[in-house]
Amino acid sequence: MEHKLQAIIVDDEAKARRILETFLAEFCPEISVIAVAEDVPQAVKAIRKLNPDVVFLDIEMPGYNGFQLLEFFEEIQFEIIFTTAYSEFALKAFQVSAIDYLLKPIQIDQLTKAVDKLTKIKGNSLIKERIETLQANLEDNKIKKIVVPLSDGSLFIDISEITHLKAEGSYVHIFLKDGNKILVSKNIKDYEEILNRKEGFFRTHRSYLVNIKHILNISSDHGEILLSHNHTAQVARDKKSELMQFVRENSL
Repeated sequence: MEHKLQAIIVDDEAKARRILETFLAEFCPEISVIAVAEDVPQAVKAIRKLNPDVVFLDIEMPGYNGFQLLEFFEEIQFEIIFTTAYSEFALKAFQVSAIDYLLKPIQIDQLTKAVDKLTKIKGNSLIKERIETLQANLEDNKIKKIVVPLSDGSLFIDISEITHLKAEGSYVHIFLKDGNKILVSKNIKDYEEILNRKEGFFRTHRSYLVNIKHILNISSDHGEILLSHNHTAQVARDKKSELMQFVRENSL
């Protein structure tokens, strides 16, 4: 018989605990709920005693919140799926930090997707680093770091290090100010939603998304931008005046 992943549910609402436990029993046979806890002190005891594979963790709880639970562990040896009613920005922060979350009220398809992803994680999932990235992104309601999936793990990138992104079919090249380049199996539109104008990025061309902090020169006639580390990017004719205005407004 295949080994089931052992789970602990942490939520201060009894009804929320019951619903999640019922959904897991009915729709996620690969998960076995071994304990439930209504607050962080109870959860810490249960985790230390039972060593679960995954903790379904509510964020907003009286006393200690979900993030504070992690401060009780020097090493986090369990995966975490947060359950939250957070804002739209916070959900973006979860996505770029590669942390799974279930938005309340929990939907079955969302739950099964999160569990399916969980079962595919092998070896070191870098959960501590991903949580730290999430907390940094939530701190000032600004995206500071993104987690980029690689074939052999994950790369944590400070967005200030990104000069620009270039689309190539269904892939994106992420160019860094130190001259390195990373190829990611994602659409540039996905990154435009994350790295938008609020974060100082501008879509200059259908193939380019540029960090304006790294613009050194905008050519007056060739539709080309010179960036840090001698990188170049294209600017579409109909985007040029808008880009110039955006750069002026954000360089004050």
